[in-house]
Amino acid sequence: MKDILEKNFIDIAIANAGTSLGHGLEVPDFKSFKKTFDLNVLGVHAFVEPILKKMIEEKKGKVVVISSLASIIASPSSAAYSSTKRALNSYCESLRNLAALHNVKVINIMPGFIKTPLTAKNTFKMPFLMELDYALDKIEYAIDKNKKEYAFPRLFSLILKTLSCMPLFIKDYILQKTAKKVF
Repeated sequence: MKDILEKNFIDIAIANAGTSLGHGLEVPDFKSFKKTFDLNVLGVHAFVEPILKKMIEEKKGKVVVISSLASIIASPSSAAYSSTKRALNSYCESLRNLAALHNVKVINIMPGFIKTPLTAKNTFKMPFLMELDYALDKIEYAIDKNKKEYAFPRLFSLILKTLSCMPLFIKDYILQKTAKKVF
């Protein structure tokens, strides 16, 4: 990667790393949790670090990180995935404000469920499940418009953001009730 960066300039970099342990109501074991964290968070940083440093040096460029709506509400069925995606939100916020000092953009994109091999493993009904082409159009829109954060589908995002603002006893009640129904 370093050799490539020394000879060329990358205008835009998209970090779309993501794996999941699947959904269930078990406490994730350490080894699996670490594997998820290593790919979803540390893997993103390993990719972004040298590119962003070069962009800052050149005072131009755009880094896009794909997080997830699962970062807004940590479902009891996806502790590892939700926490890694929430970590990416904080990571993007930090980098966005650092990079802005050097005319570099950092965009955090938070999609909901997209029909992919990762979601195909899910055995539960996924609200607002999107076709891949639709999601790609939304991602392209967010990048073209330099959205700092872009969460979609909009209605699902609003529902989750509203739930996240509720008092904990209400939010916990809803999450536990839903988990019991689904799993």
